[in-house]
Parts: sequence; structure tokens; C-alpha cells
Amino acid sequence: MIKNPNKYRLLRVFEYMLQTDEEHPLNVTQIQNKLAEDGFCDKLPDRKSILRDLACINDCGYELESCANHNEGKYMNGKQRTFEGYQLKMLADAVASARFLAADDARKLGDAIMTLGTESDKELLKKAVIRDESLNVATKQAKYNFDRILEAIRERKQISFQYNDKHLAKPAQEDLRNDGMIYYVSPYYLVPAKNDYYVIACTGEYKNFSHYRVSRMINVKETELAAKDIKFNETYKKLLADGKCISDYLREHINMWFGDTQRVNLHCKQRTRLDVLGTFGNLLNINDCEGDKEYFTTSVQVQAGGGFFNWVAGMGGNVIITGPECVREAYKKYLESQLALYK
Repeated sequence: MIKNPNKYRLLRVFEYMLQTDEEHPLNVTQIQNKLAEDGFCDKLPDRKSILRDLACINDCGYELESCANHNEGKYMNGKQRTFEGYQLKMLADAVASARFLAADDARKLGDAIMTLGTESDKELLKKAVIRDESLNVATKQAKYNFDRILEAIRERKQISFQYNDKHLAKPAQEDLRNDGMIYYVSPYYLVPAKNDYYVIACTGEYKNFSHYRVSRMINVKETELAAKDIKFNETYKKLLADGKCISDYLREHINMWFGDTQRVNLHCKQRTRLDVLGTFGNLLNINDCEGDKEYFTTSVQVQAGGGFFNWVAGMGGNVIITGPECVREAYKKYLESQLALYK
């Protein structure tokens, strides 16, 4: 038997009204019917009780608008909503295409996002969100790894794991990096990159950052060992000395390739402006070329290796490295190594 049924009824009515909008209002009779359908109460509440509930919701700051035809009822003012329809669409799309989720987890999370919207939002999302579960290639274990890493970061503990280079669901010992060696690292950040998540960590006694792809980590455990304090990490100390932060570090290490960084000059077509800003941040100093308005120039601080070269090559000749010469030569060798694969 439910104690204080009036309070529970009020909460249920509030939940009903959160799902309403101008196109999907609720009147008193409909609310009564929903309460009966949910099996919430043995005795149908009278109209005055429902009207008092609605007035209480309104008094608490959740504005309920009345329809022009009062018989159609009321709906929640859009200003009260946590998410608008387009925001839910973005979240649902990101989940639907997330490679770091298993198909079942992506489906459940996508369905949960839909519950945050109104009836109109739900109808739109069902039509507008394209789900292709073949893209959700992670194993079910990935979500538990994610949770354990987050907990270790919060508790400032080290984690242990093995690394699965072949990305097999059940790797044998010979499929693991370094013959199944167990890694012990101090995790500092968990960041998205290349449609996956990476752990930025320290593997030794206050050495440089190292990166690990979460989808390839197996047997992840939080240990009792205290994590090394990040303020003693050599990479982190250099960041602070240069007046930078972790956001700068992420921009400089394209696709999570790590190593020393240097300033590289670029000559880019205007059509790549958003791509360049999206990769290196909107604080770049961009200069339109006086002799050819179709191009602009800029310079970026970057780890000038495989990750950066992959990005430049992916721009299809619309981004040209103009200096320094050592980076140009390194990029030429990179391209030659790629062409050699097709000879």
C-alpha cells in the first residue's frame, strides 16, 4: 500500500506534463485515464485534485500554458525543458554512430535520450535518427572499462590492463601486445578522439604522457596503488611552463600521436577553413593571401608525425605544408612510403 498517495500522484502528474508540448497537451480527463492505465491508484482522483496538482506544478515555477480551446488542456512551457529537439537529435546521432559502444548499449542509450523529449521530439527522433548498429563495434566490456577508468581518475588510483592490438572480442595470449604484458599506469584524462576514447596517463616515475585506446584495453582493473601526481609529470610541467593547458596538448597531438611539437606553416584553400579551425581551435591567426584570395595561411603548433601527416593527406591537397623544410621532407617520405604500398 502506497503511503501519502496524493504526493505520489503529484509526482506522476508532473512526469506526464514534462512530456507535453503545444501539439500534445493533456486535459484533466486524459491525466485521470493515464493514472488509471498506469495502475497507480485504485480510486480515480477527482477533477479538483488534478487541478490542484497542476496549480502546484505551476506555483513551483514550471509554467503550464493553457490551450486556446481550454477543453484540450495544458502543456509545459518550452522554456522549462532541459533539452530542445535539435539538441536531442545531436546527442542521439552521436550515440548511434559511436564506435566505442556495443550495439546493445548504443540502442539503450539512444532510447534513454528519446525519453528526455516531448511527444513531438520523440516522433521526430524516430524518423530523423538513422541507426546503423554495424558501426557500434565495441565489446560489451568497453562500458565497464570506461567506468573503472573514470573511478580510478576520481580516486587517484593506478589502473592495470592488457592491450589488444587486434581488437578481438576474446583475444588469445598471442593477440596481445608485448606477449600479454600487464600495464600499470596513472590515468589523468579520458578524452574522445578518432571515434574512440583515449586514456592520457603516465607509465613511469613522473615521465611523459602516454595514450591508450580504451576499446583495445582488456582486463582493466583499479589497483590499490596511488596514481603519480600529475604536477610532477614532465609533459605536464612543460605545458605549464609554456603557459598551456591540456586543451592545447590535445590540439597539438592529432589523433593522439605523441612526441615533441613544433610550429608548422600551412597554405590552405578557403574551403578548409572550418576543418582547420575545428582541428586546431578558433584562436588561430589566419591570414588571407593577398595574391590569391582562394587561399589563406596559418601556422600551428603540432606533433609533426604520423597523426598530423594523416590529417594533411586526408585534406586531399587542399592543405600544403610550407615549412619548416625538415617537416616538408618528413612529409614527402611519409607519402613515398604510402605510394610504395601500391607498386
